Amino acid sequence: GGDGGGAADAPTGEAERTETVGARSRTRLPVVLPVEQLPSAEWIGTLPPSALAHWHVPRVTIVVITWRRPQSLKRLCTALATADYLGDTVALKFAMDAGADIETRRFVSGFKWPHGPKSATVRVKHAGLAVAVVESWQPSSDDEYAVLLEDDIEVAPSFYTWLKYALLMYRHGDEAAREQRMIGISLYTPRLVEVVRPRRRLDLYAQLGGRAFLQQLPCSWGALFFPEHWRVFRDYVLHRMSQEASASVMIPGSVVDGWKGSWKKFLIELMYRRAQWMLYPNFKNQTSFSTNHLEAGEHIGAKENALAHSAADFTVPLLGRDFVHQMPGRSLERLAAQLVRLDLFSERTTDDEAVFRGLDLLKTSSASGGSDERGS
Repeated sequence: GGDGGGAADAPTGEAERTETVGARSRTRLPVVLPVEQLPSAEWIGTLPPSALAHWHVPRVTIVVITWRRPQSLKRLCTALATADYLGDTVALKFAMDAGADIETRRFVSGFKWPHGPKSATVRVKHAGLAVAVVESWQPSSDDEYAVLLEDDIEVAPSFYTWLKYALLMYRHGDEAAREQRMIGISLYTPRLVEVVRPRRRLDLYAQLGGRAFLQQLPCSWGALFFPEHWRVFRDYVLHRMSQEASASVMIPGSVVDGWKGSWKKFLIELMYRRAQWMLYPNFKNQTSFSTNHLEAGEHIGAKENALAHSAADFTVPLLGRDFVHQMPGRSLERLAAQLVRLDLFSERTTDDEAVFRGLDLLKTSSASGGSDERGS
């Protein structure tokens, strides 16, 4: 299921040198935007010079995880093909599990991707959604990022613009602006606290005044992931899946341990232990850069899933091309340290509190003989 290639096949030292030279050469390229995308490019003026100098350094691959929902896949691909990419070359990869239907395979084979290279992989043996997602991307360098999308997602035309903005601000700009424990960038804003029972509605726009925020919660409905943290996550999942079925990680106050076949469950565990964050957008009515159409699959509508899923709780409006004017101050916070932090339960917290909670969980797990942490 892995898909390494390029510099990853070279000896480590040579690969690192090649990547460093490549990144440096990309910093000298001019920034040229398509004329039709200039009206929605106001955000570029809020970037520091160091971020602009690294405009061409981050490289993004869109990974679409699909199986047997060809109509959903066509809707997603139509949205992806017509989105704005700021003149960037963006790779598209389809990751299909074994047993994908013929309509899905034919569509993938014939789909024309105008923004960069296209590739596809098909697993030999059916492994389920969790494995399909975890094995769908293997980063080849620390400047490579992946947007992971299941096929019942739909994206806004500005989804890539949001990701580029946040990447340049918090990963490739001033050193002081960065947050080393940020693992990715969400396209979606949640309306529910899903990790408790009963689940509860929330309106983070009203609570935070529309400010983007960091949360100890991964997004499975459209997000970009950072390479160094994804590598650790892959190792962690392999370790957790190799354990006895009785091994569990109990996060106090949450029902995450009861989620079956969920890759998100494992990433929640890892983020909780390591006091890690994901960046979230925050617009009125949870209007987002992606939405979930709640179509039947491995979790939604599955026999073993007794929870009801209402579209009003999960399917959100999509943003248009110009979103910056809806942000407080028409800009992201200049420093990641200024971003509001929320815990797993959508309550305000701090870095120190997150670290202490993670240490407590590690101590509890060790004392009870539960899962230890690997891949660190």
